[in-house]
Amino acid sequence: MTNYAVLTGDIVKSSQLPEGGLDRIFANLQHAADVIAGWQDAPTYLTRNRGDGWQMAVAPRFALRAVFAARAAVRMADKRFDTRIALAIGDGTIPGPTLADARGPVFTASGQALEAMPRRRDMVVAGDQGTLAIALRLSEEIIKRWTEAQAAVALRALDPLGPTQETIAAALELSQQGVQKHIEASGVDALIDVCEALDG
Repeated sequence: MTNYAVLTGDIVKSSQLPEGGLDRIFANLQHAADVIAGWQDAPTYLTRNRGDGWQMAVAPRFALRAVFAARAAVRMADKRFDTRIALAIGDGTIPGPTLADARGPVFTASGQALEAMPRRRDMVVAGDQGTLAIALRLSEEIIKRWTEAQAAVALRALDPLGPTQETIAAALELSQQGVQKHIEASGVDALIDVCEALDG
């Protein structure tokens, strides 16, 4: 078995999305999965299930960054869109190209944590993870205010290589001043500080 950080999510109020909304969300989640795969130089195995559910597996050192990146990806599509995410860290086995046949305690724990997530919560961590749980709870208050543009900038800024504002601006066809404004308004710098302090 291998140690993974497993994210299990579902789309908030998916039945109320406009036509094409769910497809846009999953296209953005795939983009985020590809971005995260680049961070860790390994696949994330993003797998869609039950229509509006999804799961991915990442290296534990990118656990929080991946959670924040997934939230950013969904909100990039529309600031009214969102996803709930349950995080678990532990051992598991991925025998195929998707997580359909994945097994191990980390996958069970992540799925159960999503099912047990309290109402009005968007992110939880499974098990006895007090510091991570507090970090996710506080991060919710930042992320739920993101606009589409702020989410797009945040996804780029979360790159562990620390891209410059000029690099982000060029990728998103924005001015450097515009990127700076979005970074300041989004609070993503605080989230990056949390990732650097807590991701293993």
